[in-house]
Amino acid sequence: MAIKYKWLAGHLKEMIRLNIEKGIEKLPTEQELCERFRVSRQTVRLSLSLLEDEGLIVKKRGSGSFITGLLSEPENNVIGILVSDDQDYIYPGLINDIQTELLRNGFHSKIYVTGRRTRTERRILTELLNKPVRGLIVEGCRSALPNPNTDLYRRLQEKGAAILFLNSYYAALNDCPYIKDDNLAGSSQLVRHLTDLGHTAIGGIFPADELQGIERYQGFTEAMRDCGLPVPDEHIGWFLSRDADALANRRNTDFLRRIIRESLGDCTAVICYNDMIAYYLIQELRLAGQKLPEDMSVASFDNTYLSSSERLTITSLSHRLHETGTEAARMMIRKLKGLPVQSVELPWELREKQSTEKLQT
Repeated sequence: MAIKYKWLAGHLKEMIRLNIEKGIEKLPTEQELCERFRVSRQTVRLSLSLLEDEGLIVKKRGSGSFITGLLSEPENNVIGILVSDDQDYIYPGLINDIQTELLRNGFHSKIYVTGRRTRTERRILTELLNKPVRGLIVEGCRSALPNPNTDLYRRLQEKGAAILFLNSYYAALNDCPYIKDDNLAGSSQLVRHLTDLGHTAIGGIFPADELQGIERYQGFTEAMRDCGLPVPDEHIGWFLSRDADALANRRNTDFLRRIIRESLGDCTAVICYNDMIAYYLIQELRLAGQKLPEDMSVASFDNTYLSSSERLTITSLSHRLHETGTEAARMMIRKLKGLPVQSVELPWELREKQSTEKLQT
């Protein structure tokens, strides 16, 4: 009996591998396995229990045995998470949500920080080629620009690594699914909120080298157009990823002072790329002598702790708690099971706070 159920378990492991390749999540019923392999139901149950102990399947009462996507060796069940940062802003919470959901399903993870530098990204990917992970959840570097590392992503795919993009994607890897914000609709929500308050001269601040920034700019300009409002080029303040890094790491606000001087002079409201930009913009506007929100209404994306400042809370867009990271992990697990995975754009919810108010006429 011992030899037979272990023999059957070996065959079922191969069936699991083939099922993953075919996108079949469920094993045949116990009766079907008995007939296919000409063994007793007790042998089948012992084999399935062995596979369950190894984490390869989960048995659901009344439904059958389902593939988990895990491999027998724990060291082969590692998911790499590439992010631009792991210490500040949205990243600690986002990473924790991904890791929690992965671990709940038996997968471990390893964090890699790119610092938004493609050279660092290339070094990390080169290291991973020598010891590939099961999958990669990737926040791209300067995703609005052509990426020089797509060749390494393709080589990792050839080695069996599943790739999922987070917050953006690389156009050259259009066969890889992504999870990101519905940026066009988000900008439209903010524009309509401000126009409902009577604002017509609305500026915007966006990064020129990040796909999120380009999409939020697109949503902003399209919503302004649909409201019958002009968007003078001079009302748009552009910055680069290195400016955002200087702001986050050294509190360098030089680019925000430039944008205030060159782009926002005629505006009564502004939409910021995220809460960090909005938070430091408000400080610079006050230093320039403006009263907020009387002189300038400010709105942004992400609804982080920075939008809850004691001096002035910031109107911001929000997702449901834990939504992005948890869904990213679930998408990766489905991909490792061989199941179809569709890209996801998460909707925003407006959180109106003190930084926006009705325009005084």
